[in-house]
Amino acid sequence: MRKILKHVLGIAIAVILIFSMVYMNSEHEYDLTKVEEVKTDEEYKNVVYEKEEPIEDDSVLGILTINKINLKATVKEGSTQEILRDYIGHISETASYDGNIGLAAHNRLNKYSYFARLNELENGDEVVYKTKFYTRTYKVIKKVVIYDTDWTYLENTLDNRLTMITCIKDKPGQRLCVQAIEISTK
Repeated sequence: MRKILKHVLGIAIAVILIFSMVYMNSEHEYDLTKVEEVKTDEEYKNVVYEKEEPIEDDSVLGILTINKINLKATVKEGSTQEILRDYIGHISETASYDGNIGLAAHNRLNKYSYFARLNELENGDEVVYKTKFYTRTYKVIKKVVIYDTDWTYLENTLDNRLTMITCIKDKPGQRLCVQAIEISTK
């Protein structure tokens, strides 16, 4: 009886492990088989991103430019893996043009890891966001580590601000959040 029980228990553990591996792979944020170009942290410092599409295109919300980190990239609606693979994504639950605009992008393990150097921003650094309606310059006021379940930094505000969020290497439950407030509009 013990031998049968051990055998059944072994099979049950094997089934659970196989199910766990399948489940983890289907839900995992980064599928390394689909990564077109993987860089080391040091290599990202030499990357210049200039992927700008015409703002007249209805699918384009804007162009985000951060000179300090050599970034100029197109912002599109949504923060799905499909969008984040090639663009900076606008977090749909946030303001689109006025108020607190939430943006998300990859910072590693992706061909376009636009926020790979977001951690280099400091208070006072400038961020420019150009849309069909305006070009606004923002000043970084806050850089904090938050939990992936913390949405308080994305709540609407009376001022115009950008909230940029990305993952943190080796800390799956945490995110880097950088906020910048508007200092001028053209």
